[in-house]
Amino acid sequence: MSGQPAGGPDPGGPDPLTDVVCRALIATGLRADPVRHGSVRTATWGGAAGELSDELSDGGLSAGTALPLALERRHRDRPVSAEEVRRGLLAADPDLLAGMLPPFAAATLTGTGTGVDTVLACVDGLGMRQLYCRQAPGWAAVSTSARLLAALAPGCEPDLTAVAVQSQLGWQLGHRTLFLGVEQVPAGSVVTLRDGRVSTTSFQAPEPGGPDGPAELAATVDRTRDLLRDYLTAYLADHPDPVLQLTGGQDSRLLLSAIDPARRRGLRVMTLGVPGSPDTAIAAALAERYGMRHEVLDLGGLEGLDPEEAWARCVAAARRLELAADPVARAALDTAEERALPGPRISGLGGEVARGFYYLGVRGEGPVTERRARRLAAWRLVANDAVAADALEPAFARWAREVALTQTHLALAASGDTWFAATDRLYLEHRMQRWAGATETAVCSRTAVANPMLDDRFLAAVRALAPADKRGSRFLARLQVALDPELADLPLDGRPPPRSYAEPGWAALASRSRVGAAQGGRKVLQRAAGGRRAPAGGPLLARRATAYLRGRGDLVEPVAATGVFRSAWLDAIVSGAVEPDPATAALLVNLAATGAPARPGEPARSSPI
Repeated sequence: MSGQPAGGPDPGGPDPLTDVVCRALIATGLRADPVRHGSVRTATWGGAAGELSDELSDGGLSAGTALPLALERRHRDRPVSAEEVRRGLLAADPDLLAGMLPPFAAATLTGTGTGVDTVLACVDGLGMRQLYCRQAPGWAAVSTSARLLAALAPGCEPDLTAVAVQSQLGWQLGHRTLFLGVEQVPAGSVVTLRDGRVSTTSFQAPEPGGPDGPAELAATVDRTRDLLRDYLTAYLADHPDPVLQLTGGQDSRLLLSAIDPARRRGLRVMTLGVPGSPDTAIAAALAERYGMRHEVLDLGGLEGLDPEEAWARCVAAARRLELAADPVARAALDTAEERALPGPRISGLGGEVARGFYYLGVRGEGPVTERRARRLAAWRLVANDAVAADALEPAFARWAREVALTQTHLALAASGDTWFAATDRLYLEHRMQRWAGATETAVCSRTAVANPMLDDRFLAAVRALAPADKRGSRFLARLQVALDPELADLPLDGRPPPRSYAEPGWAALASRSRVGAAQGGRKVLQRAAGGRRAPAGGPLLARRATAYLRGRGDLVEPVAATGVFRSAWLDAIVSGAVEPDPATAALLVNLAATGAPARPGEPARSSPI
């Protein structure tokens, strides 16, 4: 790890870092020289766990300690100390590391008799807590910030393939970032930095296989029922006053169903209140039924934002997401979250992996083909999050769509699985990791979040099921009935009660068919009209934020230099003749945030954090 990055340090900025481990993504810049440990240099942000801040700390990472990079640290259904994490990292303990509940990551320093010379870092089995690495001649680095790694030395250009994929999907595939040479650390791996080199080792156990075939549905329902009940019982014992994120959907209801009815009284539940959405009404009814305390977060604060503040919030969100997801949606949610009461949270993230979310067609045992992959991408992946084609340079727009379709096919084919199994893997290992993981990463250093359905045992049980048992929410519905028959009989948001998906019969089939036909019809109309399903608060915040660009051609010049957007379209943004939709505004903000200050008028720093 000797030597500094090519080009030398920026005289106006911090010393280049040989190895970087950042505690928090929310930071305003390096405020002191990095700490040197032998041949390793580190810089960390934040104080002790549970007190993360934006301040640089020179004592957050040292030999003999471990630095957890998420507030919630649980090995399945029990809390884990930093010392246990360190021992697991040093031993590359597959049982401990694979069982850490996502999102989770940690780092430690170690070395030989000559001193500290090695950095060890790990990410959870799904890669939900995201770390990034960069290898350059003579040095290597790992960080929570892809942007910081890109800024360590000259020559880290934008990755236009990654830009193309994100312009169509709204998220990334594989390990790419928007910077060439900066990659996401693979899920379920330990990354080692030594002698200026970076290497990764997987701690994931091979998936079970054999002649027995898929797991039996009834046994899996019983197993996962007990798992969720035991998990929630243990979690509530460790966290006496948590908040359950409750919606009108199926996943959060499953978690509520796994909580003993006697324990529900007084439980805090929280719902994002969106005008016209039945989520709030359904959650309020459930809260009243069981005597729970209901907190509603609304988006009312968006109306009062002036354009400068709206732009600053979107750019700050882009940085917290490391430019890997939708900053407009994140900024809108952050605005609502400002009114949330503190406390650890229970989230229903993960239920999608158990319902065959990407199943398209009826022959799930067939092979992955390019035609199937392109149909899936066009139908499911680019419908909501693609940038408006008329905003992009025509040549780039054509190329970007082809790149996104091709990369989707390659990701599906790389699994070697049959069609439905490959789509399950695409959702879990790409969509969940690169989209949901980016959003979880952005909050896990300031809020303790537990996702019980991302427990490795729950996911293993789901993976072992036949696709036919997951399709149409059959497994989740039967799990709901097993957990709480009463809640299984209450309608979902825009859908019949879960029981109708669990039981055969003409009445249940007719009810599901009506809903399915309506949803399919809406999807067809959406595609025909070129419409998108906007995130909550997205349209308003997109208008407010991009209004700041009016008359500010200087702010769009770096974006214009990429050749992604049409010059005439950018001119129309500056003149106020165009108001972009949220998905288009998201890419505009992400490209602008690669070098823009977090708040307009604030002087640019040499480091993008």
